[in-house]
Amino acid sequence: MPKMTCSHFGQCGGCALLDLPYEEQVARKRAKLQQTLSEFWTGDIPVTVTDDPKNFRNKVELGFCHQVKWRPDYDKKDPANKTRPLEFENALGFKLKGRWDRAVDITECVLFNDKLIPLLNAIRAWAKAENLDYYDQRKHTGVLRHLMVREGKNTGEEIVVLFVTDDFNEKTFVQAVQSVLPQANIMAAVNTGLADTAAPESLRVLKGKDHIFEKIFLTDASGKTEREVVFQLSPQSFFQTNTLTAQKMYSRVRRVVKALAPKRIYDLYGGAGSFSLSCADLCEKSICVESVAPAIYNGIENANLNGVSNVQFFCSKVEDFVKQHPIERKDALIILDPPRGGMHPKAAKAVAESGVERVLYISCNPVTLAADLKILTPHYDILQVEAFDFFPHSEHIETFVQMKLK
Repeated sequence: MPKMTCSHFGQCGGCALLDLPYEEQVARKRAKLQQTLSEFWTGDIPVTVTDDPKNFRNKVELGFCHQVKWRPDYDKKDPANKTRPLEFENALGFKLKGRWDRAVDITECVLFNDKLIPLLNAIRAWAKAENLDYYDQRKHTGVLRHLMVREGKNTGEEIVVLFVTDDFNEKTFVQAVQSVLPQANIMAAVNTGLADTAAPESLRVLKGKDHIFEKIFLTDASGKTEREVVFQLSPQSFFQTNTLTAQKMYSRVRRVVKALAPKRIYDLYGGAGSFSLSCADLCEKSICVESVAPAIYNGIENANLNGVSNVQFFCSKVEDFVKQHPIERKDALIILDPPRGGMHPKAAKAVAESGVERVLYISCNPVTLAADLKILTPHYDILQVEAFDFFPHSEHIETFVQMKLK
C-alpha cells in the first residue's frame, strides 16, 4: 500500500508516521512492542491491521485558535523582528505539533471522512459572516472554542457539536452544517473553563437528537456475524475511535471467552461495558467496574438497549472494588482494559493473587502494560500476545495478552 501524503504533515499533531507506507508503520510498531515486552514474551506478535488506513476515525475534535501568525523567517536574534508588529490569524484544525496554543488551519486530512474539509470550510465562512472571534488560548477570549464531529461507521449517523463561550446565531450555524451534512444531528455546548478540553458545562440540541447510534458486528473465526451490539453515543461517550478495527478486537476477545466458557466475568476498567455487552450471552453474569460515572450511565443505557440483563455495573475505582468485593475464583474470567496509566498497584496485586484461572489484558499503552506484567507474571504465564492497529499514522497500538494461572 503506497504511503499517503498531506500538506500539513510535519506541522499538524494529528499524524506522526504519515511519511511511512502503512506496512512500515505496522512493522515499526510491532518491533517497538516486542522490545517493550521482551522481558515477558519473546515469541512473535501478530498484528491485526486497519483494512483501510484512510478516513478510519469515527470522531475528531478540532480547535478554533486566534493566534500569532507564524513567520518562517522569524529570528529572535534579528533586531528588526523586535520592531515588526505581530500579525494574527484564525485557524481551525488539530493542534500544531508540540503546541497547546496554536492550531493548523487544515485544508486536507486523511483521518476522518471526505466531508470534513467541506464542513470546516462552511463553518469558517459562517464564522466570518457572523463576525465571531476564534478563541485565544493565551488571553482566554473569543466565542468559538472547539468543534466535535462524530459518525457511526456502521450506521451512517452523524453529530456535530460546537463548543462556545457565549451566544451565537444558532439558526445560521445549523444552516452552515446542513449545507454539507443535511442529516446530521447538531448541538451546542458551553465551555468557559480555562482548560483546553472539549468538556461542556451545558449541552443543548439545535437540530435532531443528542446522540447517535453505532453498531458493532461480532464475528466467529469464519467471519460470520454471530452477535450484534448497538451503542447509543452522546458527544461525551467513550467509544473506540476506529470502529471497524475495534470490532475485530471485540470479536477476537469474544472467541476466546466463548472457548473458555466462564460463568462469571469480571470486566475491570470496563468503561461503558463494551466487553461485557459483547460477551453477555456467553456467561451467567458479567460485573463491569468503572470509576467514570458517565461511562457507567452509558453502559446501563446500552445494556437496556440491547436487552441485556446479566451485566451488573459498579461505579468504583477497581482497587476499592476488589477490596470491598473479593474476586471469586470459581468458574471466573478477568478482563482488564485499563487507561493509559495502567492499573493501580493494589488492583494489579488483587488480580495477581485472585486465583482466577484465566486473565485477558487489553492495553493501549505497552509501557504501563509491561509494568503491570511485573506484578502479574509471578502468578500467571503468558499464553499469547497479539496487537491491533487502531491508530494508523500514529505511534499508538492496542495489545491483547492472554494469561493462565501458574
